[in-house]
Amino acid sequence: MKVRNIKAVAPFKGYVVTGITFEEIGAQINLDFDRRSGPRCPRCRERIPRNKAGRRAVMDAPMPHGSIVYVTFPTVQGACGKCDRYVTTCPREVHPDCQATWRLMKLVSAWAGMATNSEVAAMFEIGDATVRRYDRIVLEENTPPPLLDGLRKVLIDEKAVRKGHCYVTIVLNGETGELLHMREGRKKESVESFFEQLTEEQRAGIEAVGIDRSGAYQAAVEEWLPGADIVYDRFHLMMNVNQAVDEVRRTECRKAGTEDRRVIKGKRYLILGNKENLDAEGREKLDGLLDSNKAISTAYILKEQFRWLFMYRRMGWAKRALANWCELAHASGLKPFQRLAKGFGKQSEKVCGFVKHGLTSGLIEGFNNLVSRMIHRACGYRDLDYLELKLRHHSVMH
Repeated sequence: MKVRNIKAVAPFKGYVVTGITFEEIGAQINLDFDRRSGPRCPRCRERIPRNKAGRRAVMDAPMPHGSIVYVTFPTVQGACGKCDRYVTTCPREVHPDCQATWRLMKLVSAWAGMATNSEVAAMFEIGDATVRRYDRIVLEENTPPPLLDGLRKVLIDEKAVRKGHCYVTIVLNGETGELLHMREGRKKESVESFFEQLTEEQRAGIEAVGIDRSGAYQAAVEEWLPGADIVYDRFHLMMNVNQAVDEVRRTECRKAGTEDRRVIKGKRYLILGNKENLDAEGREKLDGLLDSNKAISTAYILKEQFRWLFMYRRMGWAKRALANWCELAHASGLKPFQRLAKGFGKQSEKVCGFVKHGLTSGLIEGFNNLVSRMIHRACGYRDLDYLELKLRHHSVMH
């Protein structure tokens, strides 16, 4: 007997609901062909003859009263004259190769973006591997390929994704934050595999590339994008300066006597942090340390002066400020800063490139935080292609 007004619960085009059975654990929805439609080829939707008939059951999205819902429907195998091949009928709302409806798979994929696979598996009473499979199929269906046309600015960085120094190279669109490329490793070949995908016109359109001071990435950019400006991102530049400050602090701590060492020890984060973010007690401790040690005070002043470099809006002013900073660093007598000044002086165009192009590391550092959260929630990823797909989907849809 045909059940009427049930399309909202079971919207299967070309099929009608012939019965619904409710049990304590869930429900079963039985379908049959709509006589006006009959069995049709799942590819071209042409009618096919009934050579071999059967019946198939798949899982569907759960109803409020129970967690398991099965949908059963007739299957017909026959020769499609238009496709010139044997086909088996299947509702469009059911995935042809999975024992599930598309709406269940999309629901599982949506939950997989918010909870662990084990939690999602328990929620829908399926296996962890099935959650990953459904999620991957849905993401592949809904995630467009990278947009490489009109690319003007890119950001390149590395990220640890597993224990044991397993790194991946990440390439983002510097304007939209879209993930364009992810490959295992952090060598020249890892970023070259991205440039190889681009046409000559696409490579010529790239104006600026934001990277750290790593030689591997820089060599690849100079070789493949000779017309693009290299911009050292602010995060890594400040990290280099902070490392120099910390090296001075450790040197002074080793040289200090017992009393002076007590003053220096435990103050690392006070020196490396921004003074405006400290509370009254923290500022008082910092001032006491700077008053008691000249070398640490000089290193701290150099760090604070370098921060002001990012406030300039004209390239010439920024380069003059950097030259002045390098002179002060050389005159300070602090070897870590003298090494930095020597490198910064030779690379002033790249250090001050943010003024010309406005490229900052904000997008890629935020993306690195997303990678960390996703890996932590999943308790790690074995399949880096699956991780890349999830990250690409997030970068495009959010």
